[in-house]
Amino acid sequence: MRGLEARHPALRALGSHRLADARPYALPLGGDLTLFLCRWPTETPIPVEVEGEADPAQREALAAALRAWQAAGLGVRFAPDEAGGIRVSWRDDLVTSQADTVADCAVQGPPAAGEEEVPGARLVGASIHLARADPHPRETLLHELGHALGFQGHAASGSTLMLAREADVLARARRVSDASPLEDSALRGLYSVPSGAIVARVRVSREQTRPADLLQAAAEERGFLGPFARMGDRVGQLWWADGAGRRLTLRIEGSLPALERPAALRLVPASPEAQRLLGPAPASALRPPGAGS
Repeated sequence: MRGLEARHPALRALGSHRLADARPYALPLGGDLTLFLCRWPTETPIPVEVEGEADPAQREALAAALRAWQAAGLGVRFAPDEAGGIRVSWRDDLVTSQADTVADCAVQGPPAAGEEEVPGARLVGASIHLARADPHPRETLLHELGHALGFQGHAASGSTLMLAREADVLARARRVSDASPLEDSALRGLYSVPSGAIVARVRVSREQTRPADLLQAAAEERGFLGPFARMGDRVGQLWWADGAGRRLTLRIEGSLPALERPAALRLVPASPEAQRLLGPAPASALRPPGAGS
């Protein structure tokens, strides 16, 4: 993280930005594992739509949370009731948590030697699922929108809503109001650096990235878009997609342990077409990555 601060003085000036606690996105290609940050562009508003049914109180909770983040000094703006960005839904089937969120990053490919950013990296979509029975919809949305804006993982401490303990998040979120604007060190840090800013590059074996290299070649031959990356609490995904919804998907395991133990990186096919091209994956590889919460 010192290298990131050295390249971006605005980040160093923030002091405790908590980016060291973030779980970076992973791009394993060509014998390299690139770990990087990804966020939304700020040049245009981020579309936000509600999927399914939401009552007036839930819609007001979302509107209040969007106002708070828009006033938080990140430079982001929102376009409510527009499709193609952040999707929010209230569900009855969330049993292990009050919410989960995934945020998907598109890239143009691996960085060349010496480059400090992953080319074209930007968030292109996010989904927030909330428990319909959640008694704190605004507070939960404040936290989940932080994930949807690009901060994956949780901060160990600090002046941020991206803390792991629900009680700590609720305490901070309850203090946010029009009279007490949202100030979040984690998201301020993320939006102080370019999207695609590289946190680390780890040399791994060509055999370890071979599944991604083969799917990248297959995607180019078939005209698929991608790659796209997703990072959860424990594992991630890398995929390519066509306009019909077909995907070539890999599950990424061990990206952070690979910083110290490159052999920990493991890529396994996680979609039927990827399995056909690469061979079947273990059953454990077919689970989606753990989402932020």
